[in-house]
Amino acid sequence: MSSLSKKLASYKSDFNTRTPVEILETINRSISLFQEHSALKSVLKVGQKFPPFELADLNGRLFDSRVLIKEKPLIVTFVRGGWCPYCVLETQMWQQYFEKSKSSLNIIAITPEKPEFAKSMLSDNSQNFPLLFDSGLCFAEQLGLVWKTDDAMKAQLLKWDINLTERHCTQTFNLPVPATFVIDQQGIIQFRFIEEDYSTRAEPDDVLAVYNRFI
Repeated sequence: MSSLSKKLASYKSDFNTRTPVEILETINRSISLFQEHSALKSVLKVGQKFPPFELADLNGRLFDSRVLIKEKPLIVTFVRGGWCPYCVLETQMWQQYFEKSKSSLNIIAITPEKPEFAKSMLSDNSQNFPLLFDSGLCFAEQLGLVWKTDDAMKAQLLKWDINLTERHCTQTFNLPVPATFVIDQQGIIQFRFIEEDYSTRAEPDDVLAVYNRFI
């Protein structure tokens, strides 16, 4: 199985080749501004307790993290939505691992995208591990995992017909920071991946190396 990092790098290289320079400059400047002012290094460190949560899936079924970790560790990954190709590549890769485990892998993804938009992400990718809805980015905000997009990035998203005020239950143009965690049965973070650059994601093999130690 090809690594996720290779798939992401291939997509990014193609995107950079076909995208006008001024758009790339807007994106890179936005990421740089976020990196400059980010406090993510101090957020949710390994060894800390992961805040418990109750979130519903796209059909309204409630998932409680305290129940999810009773029998095995839990993988939690935050994704922006079905419009984000990097998120799609990530969830597609996790779906392959989920199928390989014969649906025994304990993993959930969390998105702020409204169910009417996010359901296409499930159907298009044949994803059958839970995708939970973080309405208004409330949980991401609680964790400190929010990217407040600048005006130039907001304008660019709108040019791409990505209107986050329609897709989210909020009037802001904020996005969750892509992040992945392994939480053990005591609710302690054993693996942490947080990255301001949304084109970089946790490598599933690295995540699973930690996850499998706690099974």
